[in-house]
Amino acid sequence: MRIRPVAIVATALFFAPLISISTAAADSKTPAPTIQKRIDPKEVYKNALEEFRKELKVYENNRREINKIFKEAIDRALADAKSNKSVGQTQIQKRQSMNIRESAVIAATVSRDAAIEALGSPPIAPTPPAKIPNVAKNKSQQTEKPPAPKK
Repeated sequence: MRIRPVAIVATALFFAPLISISTAAADSKTPAPTIQKRIDPKEVYKNALEEFRKELKVYENNRREINKIFKEAIDRALADAKSNKSVGQTQIQKRQSMNIRESAVIAATVSRDAAIEALGSPPIAPTPPAKIPNVAKNKSQQTEKPPAPKK
């Protein structure tokens, strides 16, 4: 009869670590996932389109400012060339005045091109979500006339 208490104690010692591990594992389990809202592709597209429009507006405003500065530089070069023009100029003086005007126009163009290049490429419009295809009707679902009974 001494074997019985020894067997019970040995069995208890054998299962004790397993019980403690299972309770620890039960405590460390992650909670059940909560119900997540379905992401609507139309809403995502709408938000992306709104963000695109904001970025495009900023880009266009910066580009307009660059073009405004360019136009002012061209107008200034043309005004300077016109003010240097006189009736009694020699051919060499006319050529020098024209070269100065062309140099100012080229410098303004290079400056504008560099500013536009530094501005970067325009923002890219988002792609609209794909349309859900119409489900083909199952022929068995269509209402058909039953065949006429044979006589």
